[in-house]
Amino acid sequence: MGPRFVRLAAFFYGSLVVAAALWNGLRGRDFQVFGDSILQSVALGCLAAAGTVVLGLAVYRLSPMMREIADELAPRLVDGVSRRDLLLLSLFSGVGEEALFRGAVQPEFGIVVASIVFGLVHVGPDRRYLVWTAWAVLAGFLFGVLYVVTGGLLAPVAAHVLHNTATFFIWKRSRRNRVGAADP
Repeated sequence: MGPRFVRLAAFFYGSLVVAAALWNGLRGRDFQVFGDSILQSVALGCLAAAGTVVLGLAVYRLSPMMREIADELAPRLVDGVSRRDLLLLSLFSGVGEEALFRGAVQPEFGIVVASIVFGLVHVGPDRRYLVWTAWAVLAGFLFGVLYVVTGGLLAPVAAHVLHNTATFFIWKRSRRNRVGAADP
């Protein structure tokens, strides 16, 4: 990954936001961004992100298969990628995916469908990645609950962006420490 990939991600995820806005506009719905309380939305988003990161770390530590998948993905996703680019990717994906799945799909089809479809777009190349897909369905459901409880996208966007950022940064640091420890 590099600057070209980040630009491509900005375009792709920006397109999701545009699609969600158009969808809502065509359906006569307002795009609920901030919800009932900005402070409550930010607080709940931060709390949800902390919970998903802690749970993700526990699953990683308890599951050899998750560590194997992480080691396979790391060279393409975090190794050699700047923290700035990881932050931008986290921001773009969190905003784009939440705008589409919570801001458009969920009001149209409900939380269960939105969560399942969210999980399905996180399917990996083989059966081992079904754990990742299941994780995405659960995260999608949590983000959907945040959307319902707060009345807007801010809480699920905050949770998604913070989860991705923390996960990327922890992953990158872990890789750097392991590679650094392996070098003489």
